Amino acid sequence: MSIEESVKFESRDEINETLRLNRDLSGADLSGLDLSGFKLTGLEMAGANLSESNLENAVVAAINMEGANLTAARLNEAQIAAANMKGVSLRGAQLRAAKINAANLEEADLSEADLTGSRWFLVNVSGADFSDAATDGAQASGVEWSKAKVPPAEIPGPIPVPPWVPALLAGFGLLLVVGIILAWRRRR
Repeated sequence: MSIEESVKFESRDEINETLRLNRDLSGADLSGLDLSGFKLTGLEMAGANLSESNLENAVVAAINMEGANLTAARLNEAQIAAANMKGVSLRGAQLRAAKINAANLEEADLSEADLTGSRWFLVNVSGADFSDAATDGAQASGVEWSKAKVPPAEIPGPIPVPPWVPALLAGFGLLLVVGIILAWRRRR
C-alpha cells in the first residue's frame, strides 16, 4: 500500500508513526522537513518529494527512491548504500562528505550539486548529469564517470589503499610460504 501523492508529512513523529504501519512512502511529500540523523532503511520511496529536506548524517540504505525529488536537499555526511536512485533529482543538493556505496544513480540529475569531500564506491552513474557539480576532495572507486551524460568537470580521485593493507597481504603471503614449506617437508 503506498501513500497518496497528496499526503504532506509535517513532522518526524508523523513519519515514524506511519512507518510503524507501512514501509511504503511512494509519492509522499516530505519536502522541507528536518530529517537529520534519520534512518531511511528498507523503504519504498519511489517518486517521493524530499526537496529542501535536511538529511544530514542520515542513513539511506536498502531503499527504492526511483524518480524521487531531492532538489536542494542537504545530505552532508549522509550514508547512502544499496539505494536505487534511478532518475532522482539531486539538483543543487549538498552531499559534502557523504559516503555513497553500491547505489544506482542512473539518469540522475546532480547538476550544481556540492559533492565536496564525498566518497563514491561502486556507484552506477550511467546517463547522470553532473553539470557544474563541485567535486573538490571527492574520492571514488568502481565508478565509470565516462558513462555519465555529463561527467563532473573534475573527476574525483581514487580512494587510497589503507596503509595496513600491504602489511596484511605480506602476512598472508608469509603464511602461505610457510604452509607450503611445511607441507613439502611432511611429504619427504
